[in-house]
Amino acid sequence: MTEADRDPYLIGSLRKGLEVIDCFAQRESWSLTELTGHLGLNKATVFRILHTLQESGYLAKDEDTGRYRLGMRFYSLGTTAVRHEQLKWQALPPLMDLAESTGETVYVGILYEGDAVCVQIVDGTELVRMHSFVGKRSPAHASALGKVLLAHMPDAEVDAYAATYGLKRLTDNTITDPARFREELRRIREQGYALDAEEMTPGLRCIGAPITDHTGRPFATISLSAPADRMTPERIVALVPRIKAAAFDISRMLGSPGLHRRTSGSAA
Repeated sequence: MTEADRDPYLIGSLRKGLEVIDCFAQRESWSLTELTGHLGLNKATVFRILHTLQESGYLAKDEDTGRYRLGMRFYSLGTTAVRHEQLKWQALPPLMDLAESTGETVYVGILYEGDAVCVQIVDGTELVRMHSFVGKRSPAHASALGKVLLAHMPDAEVDAYAATYGLKRLTDNTITDPARFREELRRIREQGYALDAEEMTPGLRCIGAPITDHTGRPFATISLSAPADRMTPERIVALVPRIKAAAFDISRMLGSPGLHRRTSGSAA
C-alpha cells in the first residue's frame, strides 16, 4: 500500500513534484536522466513534472545541455520570505517601545489576497485593549493596516482590488463608495498615515503608518489600536508622530532609504 492509499488527502502527483524540487537542494542542476535514476520514477512522469515547473517559472532549462536549475520564481519567493521574516523580528523592539510608552496594542501587518494580515504584535498594558494574534486577517479597505498599503498602490491596482474583493460594509463608518474610498486613499498618501475610525469594529480606532523596504517602497504597516473613548482627536494628534517614528525605525533597520522622516507630518 502506498502513502497515497493510506492518506486520502495526499496528492500523489504534487508529492512527486516536491520530491523533484527537493533534489535541487542537493545539486545545482540535474538532467532528466539523472533525476529519473535518483528518484526511481518513470521517465515520462519526471519529464512532465519538469516541464510543468519550467512553464511555471520554478525551473529553467539550459537548451544546450538539457539540464534544469531553479528558476526565478523560487528566487522571488525566497526574497519575499526572507523580507517578511526580517520584518517580523526587526519590528519587535520598536513595537515593544511603542506599546510600553503608550499602553496600547501595536502590531505590524502586510497585504495578502485582499486582506491585511498581522505578522507581529505586542499587547498594550491597558486593562481594556484590543486583542489580536499573529496571522489574523482583516479586510484591507476597512483597516488602518490595509488602507496604508492600498494608498500607495497605482490607481489601476486599487480599482482591481475593489472589483475583486469589494468594499463590504462592516460598520456604519465603513467607506463603501469607490469615489470616496479613492479620495480617502489620496488623503492617506498625502498625510502619511491612515485612521480606522471604527470602520472595522464599533468602538475601536486604529492609526497606521507605512514601513518601507530597501527600495523605499511601502510594503508593510505599523498600527496602534485603542478603544474609541481613549482615541480622542487630541490623542490622535499626539500619537501620529510616535507611530511614524516607529515606522521610520523599522524601515531604517530594513535598509530603507526613507520614505518619511521622524518629524514629518501631523494629524489633521
